[in-house]
Amino acid sequence: MRSVIYPAYRFSRSVCYVSNMLSEAIKDRLEDREYLDLHLAAIALVAKVGEVPWYDAHFLRRFEAAKLYLAEVAPEYLEGFTAGFAPLRPAASFEICTLNALFDDAVRQEIRAVVQSLSDAQLERHEVKDFGRDVVHDHPFFLQLQRDLLPLVSELAGRELVMGYNFLSLYGGLGQCAPHLDEPMSMYTLDYCIEQSGTWPIHFSKPVAWPGSSAMQAWNEEGLKSDPAMDWTSHELRPNQALLFNGSSQWHYREPITPGGYCNLLFFHFYPADCEKLVRPHLWAEHFELSVLQPLCDIFAAEAENGRLG
Repeated sequence: MRSVIYPAYRFSRSVCYVSNMLSEAIKDRLEDREYLDLHLAAIALVAKVGEVPWYDAHFLRRFEAAKLYLAEVAPEYLEGFTAGFAPLRPAASFEICTLNALFDDAVRQEIRAVVQSLSDAQLERHEVKDFGRDVVHDHPFFLQLQRDLLPLVSELAGRELVMGYNFLSLYGGLGQCAPHLDEPMSMYTLDYCIEQSGTWPIHFSKPVAWPGSSAMQAWNEEGLKSDPAMDWTSHELRPNQALLFNGSSQWHYREPITPGGYCNLLFFHFYPADCEKLVRPHLWAEHFELSVLQPLCDIFAAEAENGRLG
């Protein structure tokens, strides 16, 4: 491991920001000079990556920060760390799959009844501005549906999967979904249409490599959508149909919905078995058995606990 000294005065604002988030146990570790040096290096390199301009990008931001961090403080581990994410890449043979008549009439009726029974207090409103939708995460009935679907989705994906999470997405007349990649906890998404005012296409790129930090900063939405190398395809869902896609390696988006329209969707997210720590950046030091990563992972944990995901 390289000895890297980062004078504290260079990062006074970042140190204050992160220190306000850290637990008392982690603050105690800062009394150790080696940990402090790594902590300051981690702050600097997280700041170097900066914010990422698309939704759900916190995992890739942290992945890039970790690569920069290891290159700086322990380059001998960088190649193995990067290679360790291979389980979160789709197989070359992966293709989007359409499922017709996913549920029988009784289950469809129960789904609609749950949606209609939701109170205003149960609706999460934080995505109204950017997506024009209300959401509900991990409703007990939808969690049971996801458990029931797990064997089918694992079979379709060609690998053993585990449940990530699910959410109900109630798009209204201002519905939209800008291009983005999902986090690997939602590597495989089963996108189910409950009901809608009319078909609303979703557009997918081919599976692609994760963008690096330079590509992140140069990212341009319109340039991405018009890039022929993305090999875009469009799909339309009808009620009781679903699409299985690889959201963490396939760019996807929807143009604004027809004014006054609506679309109620259920997203069931899955990821590969034995990747429970790999999909959670604050556990990377434990997953890779690299203690040198711990100061960076502590920052990731503090960010997540304080709601700073992007």
